[in-house]
Amino acid sequence: MRIGFDVRPFLKEETGVGIYFRNLLFELARLDTENEYCLFSASWKDRFPVPKIPPFKKVRFRDVRWPVKAVNFFWYRLSRPRLESVFKADLDLTHSPTPIALPTKGKKIVTVCDLFFMDFPGQADREARRHFYRGAKRSLRTADGIIAISEFTKKSLIEKFGLAEGKIRVTHLGLDPSFLEAAGPGELDTVRNALGLPPQFLLFVGATEARKNLPNLIEALDLVHKKYMRIPLVIVGRKGEDYENVMARIVGLSIGPWVRIMGYRPGREVRNLYQIASAFVYPSYCEGFGLPLVEAMASGIPVVTSDVTAMPEVAGEAALYFDPKNPEDIADKIVRVLQDEDVREDLVRKGRDRAQDFQWEKTALETLEFYQSVAGVS
Repeated sequence: MRIGFDVRPFLKEETGVGIYFRNLLFELARLDTENEYCLFSASWKDRFPVPKIPPFKKVRFRDVRWPVKAVNFFWYRLSRPRLESVFKADLDLTHSPTPIALPTKGKKIVTVCDLFFMDFPGQADREARRHFYRGAKRSLRTADGIIAISEFTKKSLIEKFGLAEGKIRVTHLGLDPSFLEAAGPGELDTVRNALGLPPQFLLFVGATEARKNLPNLIEALDLVHKKYMRIPLVIVGRKGEDYENVMARIVGLSIGPWVRIMGYRPGREVRNLYQIASAFVYPSYCEGFGLPLVEAMASGIPVVTSDVTAMPEVAGEAALYFDPKNPEDIADKIVRVLQDEDVREDLVRKGRDRAQDFQWEKTALETLEFYQSVAGVS
């Protein structure tokens, strides 16, 4: 097969979709030596870094100087130009990491990470509002195959779009093995000292987007201080569209000295932060999977998270759950995990076991099998 991909989601800083697609393609490059992979990237000013190009045995790579907004407009609205014209070759199949299929004459697969852009269109990011909300319905119905990253997302797709169950394949995300590695001698102390972190702190990893529910987490932190002890909250992730609301809640509660917003950090540094944090708190309203949950479990810290959407599916019995709309409940669960050593130890043990269930090799093998099924090859 000759398979086409849009690799722009991991051109620069990688968040959920970019992390998923990069790991999937690098694992496919390791496992698959038979098929030819056609990788497309476009930007007016940014060139795709050579180390990020997956090392496929058979590969065609095109990095063109085209404006991103123009590419998205023509692809998402007009389905032009087809990828065949970019690579000057026929494609058997294309795989898009978003709900909008890539323009091609061949078979089309899309990945749906979640349907937040439909459930909460006012809170979705600009690209999702501009392209996904308008084009997803048609794309999902005309796609030849759909990958959902959780059973929750699959169920949502069937309920909202009336899609046939057999058209959808669930492939859970995997865990970067580096999160299972212990830091080197003195490495954690070096990180703690360099960032000025105290012996105890709570950690959140994710963008400051509305769905992540950080204002309620800030309010819960204030309640934790009143109920139990003063402990800082460290927020790691790119600056999103809800940043101003988060800052307003921090200022309104006069809790600024206890909240550290650190922005986007490289993977190794995030791994080290997981390993020195007292607990990981994930108050999201909606997740199609929630990869930071797996990273935290693998890192050996207790997890406290929302009891909605895909979070219980991913964390299983290895987390304490709360109502994300209720800061009081969030605070109570945080206090419990900080106060009760037996609960902490139980969550850490279960979390390490649970994290082993998520492997990129499994994700890649299941995805490759789906490619073959959709394309009609054995």
